[in-house]
This record gives sequence, C-alpha cells and structure tokens, in this order.
Amino acid sequence: MNPLINLIIAIQVLSATGTLAPGPLFVSNLIFGSREGWKAGLKMSIGHTIVEFPLFLMIAFGMFSVMMIGEVALLLGVLGGLTMIIFGILELVDALKSKGASLNNSFLNRFGSKGPLFMGIALSAFNPFFILWWLFIGSTFIYATLKILTHIFLPLIYLAHVWMDYVWLMATAHMSFIGKNVLKEKRYRYFIGALGLLLIAFGLHFITKSVFEYPLLPL
Repeated sequence: MNPLINLIIAIQVLSATGTLAPGPLFVSNLIFGSREGWKAGLKMSIGHTIVEFPLFLMIAFGMFSVMMIGEVALLLGVLGGLTMIIFGILELVDALKSKGASLNNSFLNRFGSKGPLFMGIALSAFNPFFILWWLFIGSTFIYATLKILTHIFLPLIYLAHVWMDYVWLMATAHMSFIGKNVLKEKRYRYFIGALGLLLIAFGLHFITKSVFEYPLLPL
C-alpha cells in the first residue's frame, strides 16, 4: 500500500486515542453544548486548535521535546486543575439554584458567548497530559510524515488529525443540546450538576497527579 495512505490511516487510529477519550474538554463541551448546541462544539474546537497547532509545529521543528515537559508539567497541572474546579463549582452552584432561577442566564452572564472558545484554550494549554500525548503519541506521525514528505505538508497532515476533534465535539455538543430539550427541568439540573462534579473530580485529579504523583481517577 502507498506509504502516504498508510500514514493517513495511522493518523486516524492514533488521533482517536486522544479525541474520543473522555476528559475535561469533553465534559466542558457537554456543558456548553447544552446551551448552544453544535456552535459550542465549534468554538471549543477552535480554542483547542489555537493551542494544538502551534504545539504541533513546535514538535515538528524540534522546538519542544520530552526533556522540557518536566519544567512546566507541575505548573500546567495545577493551573489546569484549578480552572476545572472553579468551572465545576460554578456549574454545581447553577444546578442547585432554586427552581425559578435560569441556568442559561446565570451562565451566559458569567462567560458570555465566547465561553467555549476560552475554555477550549484553557483546558488545552493547562493540560500537561494533552501535551504528553503529543510528545509521545502524536509525535510518532509527525516524524513519520517528515520521513516521506517535506515540512510544507505538515498543515495538511494536521488537518488529517484535527477534523476528528471538530466532528466529535460538534456532534456531542449537539446531542447534549437535544438531551437538554428532552429532559425536564429537574433532570436537566441533575445532569448539569453531575457534569460539574465530574469536572471538579478531574481538577482534583490533575492537581494530585501533578503535585503528589497520586492520581485520583483511573486515567
């Protein structure tokens, strides 16, 4: 089989290990998606790409390596964990409000329509495990690309990876929006509250694993 076709197939398989894995970005996407539908998934994907594409290029051009991650992993883990905990608490507070209070209004007043974009950036930039995925897994198809193609093809190879992020996040955000319209108010609050608790758990996991090397979740 053509080496380029083999490479593209390998990229799809490797990309799925990162894109489809449940994590804080996915949980946040469900929360935003319940408000804005697929548009939230699009904004979240763009925020993710703003961080991911420069990282992709830095690895490709040898500007970022495994040796460097140790210097910043602790800081990223703590900042990312705190971001998740704060966002999770805010969602939990919204879910516990009185029945007459609107989840949508309190949320939009706090974050505005750019909330998914900002969270996509924050949960990518402050996620050391996302960076490690690129250093240990994503880098394999970057280096494989450079063996058969020149650097000028790197953006096309990145597109072969990133399309999956957009499709997955937009689809799941849309499904979350549909679910919100199906669920009654009380059950919807339970859903948002559960996502908030899950995000808090992810945040605590990031901090304990980064600081104490003790993971709270089996991830």
